[in-house]
Amino acid sequence: MLEAQKPEFKEYVIQLKKNSSAFCAALVQLGHKIVTGGTDNHLFLWDLRPFELSGSKMEKACDLIHITVNKNMIAGDTSALTPGGVRIGTPAMTSRGMKEEDFVAIAKILDKLTQVCRKIQETTGKKLTDFLPVLEKAPELDGLRKKVNQLASKLGIPGF
Repeated sequence: MLEAQKPEFKEYVIQLKKNSSAFCAALVQLGHKIVTGGTDNHLFLWDLRPFELSGSKMEKACDLIHITVNKNMIAGDTSALTPGGVRIGTPAMTSRGMKEEDFVAIAKILDKLTQVCRKIQETTGKKLTDFLPVLEKAPELDGLRKKVNQLASKLGIPGF
């Protein structure tokens, strides 16, 4: 509670909400669906069902390029094993100093990752066990991973 009383915390929360809104807006502009159409807080649910991808696949794909998201069920899903989306939060990267333009760049990276995943799924089918080995060897991931690392490397790490 002591931290929440400081003016710096208020500035952080304002930036956090700006970042999350910019992130959502960028994904929507790129043709993606956010469950609530946007966000008024620090996180949102990205619906991958229009791309016929599962949250499980996107979670694994994001891990491979050093982005952390969590698979998440969305209203209408029939199985927790193949959730229709992922939950994305902005606090960690906001704490490191990212601004709206950085989150727009991340949205573009995720858009390209979605395209890679769709292309792979066209050849492997929908089973996660068939999808993962091909995904892990996808040459496109190297370029996306480099972009993520370039974005992250320009930022500080809280406490250091």
